[in-house]
Amino acid sequence: MDAASVAQSTTSTFATYAKKMGRNGRPDMDIVLDNHDEGKIYTTFDALSGRVEITAPQIARFDEIQITLEGAVKTFVENLSPHTTRARTTALHNFLKLTMPLRDTDYPQPRIAEAGQTYKFPFNFVVPNQLLPRACSHKCNTEHVHHAHLQLPPSMGCREVSGQDDLAPEMAKVQYSIKVKVLRNGEDGKDVVLAEKLRKLHIVPAQAELPPMNILTGNSESDYVLSKTKALRKGVFSGKLGKITVSAIQPSAIILPSPSSDATVPATAMATLNLRFDPHDKSSQPPRLGGLTTKIKASTFYAARPAEYLPSHYTLTAHFETIRGVYDTSVALSSRCVEAVSWTKHKAAPAYTRRNSASSSSDSSDCSDHTSEAKPGSEYYSATVLVPITLPSSKTWIPTFHSCIVSRTYTIDLNLSIHTPGNGVPASTVSLHLPIQIAADGNRNERTPMTAAEAAAELAGAEEFLRPRVIEVPRPEHVGNSVLVRQASDLPPSYEDFSASQPQVVDPGRC
Repeated sequence: MDAASVAQSTTSTFATYAKKMGRNGRPDMDIVLDNHDEGKIYTTFDALSGRVEITAPQIARFDEIQITLEGAVKTFVENLSPHTTRARTTALHNFLKLTMPLRDTDYPQPRIAEAGQTYKFPFNFVVPNQLLPRACSHKCNTEHVHHAHLQLPPSMGCREVSGQDDLAPEMAKVQYSIKVKVLRNGEDGKDVVLAEKLRKLHIVPAQAELPPMNILTGNSESDYVLSKTKALRKGVFSGKLGKITVSAIQPSAIILPSPSSDATVPATAMATLNLRFDPHDKSSQPPRLGGLTTKIKASTFYAARPAEYLPSHYTLTAHFETIRGVYDTSVALSSRCVEAVSWTKHKAAPAYTRRNSASSSSDSSDCSDHTSEAKPGSEYYSATVLVPITLPSSKTWIPTFHSCIVSRTYTIDLNLSIHTPGNGVPASTVSLHLPIQIAADGNRNERTPMTAAEAAAELAGAEEFLRPRVIEVPRPEHVGNSVLVRQASDLPPSYEDFSASQPQVVDPGRC
């Protein structure tokens, strides 16, 4: 039999063996996690330790057991163009893959699994606090975007691990899992997968609160509305009552508690509505406030190609691309009557009056434009409404994040109804849309302790580094025999380079 026939026969044997293992002889594989409960949430620096138990139904030869912790983002965008026959464009981004090295002593010798015998292979992973730079290798318009893409995204879109709705569409999923593969080396150098299994994990990494967004008032390119002014009338055929201005600033982040904490209080933040009423004349009184409804809107941006900028509704419309989409859904938070809010009367100060240095910058930014319009000595009214923001427990809330092809942002929608004293005038409504961030505490202060093997390896490395060494004068026959070849790519410039008669250009990147 010639070499070609032998190779073809061997390849056929491998294919038949793999097919048999997959159909009739599939081994029983179980991934056991230590201290794991159903519905457990893992976060930054948490240990994922356990073992893989494999029981072969018959004698089987293998070469390697591969155990990995993997994270992947999957998206698809429906194709609306008539010029393509594909129903959708899909994308897969494997942003995390940690491989557990196994020692030779963990394997049976020889590497042949006996029928009915259970083999155990230990593993130990730690949820990292950041991805490697190669996880985001595409072009970004700012370093801030690149840094955001290197943060671990939370699990999203999988009811198996979350248990409840996390407001994610079918078009975007973020999944973490521990994968096990039984491999055998093929004659062509490629590994043949004899069996594989995975176990999904629910991971919510720690996410620190970011600085407030810089949103210009009246910017039509923004997704948010922080201030709105509305004219009010006394009646249908009556004169003007005045104008009311409702403004607010971005509230502080809603911080999800650590998964290991016993806190039963739901995550809460507070927004502040600043109201100002400028009467048309001195006889005009402030209007009566009605109901205030609060909703939180979750926006999931997804794409089939990496994003160079942080997505928004405006950029999605301005840079129309068929490979990007957004899914918006809202959850009602509260609805209450604010009729009892009291108004405070003020007099507009003269333009030359010096403002108190203790005044809040936020208050001045909200009212400075309208104060300049008011005549000195004229009257106006102000009121403040505190709006608590509490996330309902009926949903699974995930932190705000931006990855290469999926992002999640949140907006608080406030709708305030205002009633004028005249008859026949319907209630006016003023709506604000405030950005809000959801952060997560995680377990940043609780690093996972090293295992005994890791501690021994670190100690051995330290002892090798600190091992005493003897430095002595070289023997005469060795003096002058070594030549140091200077290469611009390896060695920094010496002082002589700067004192040479000919000017030299030094590359700062090589210094």
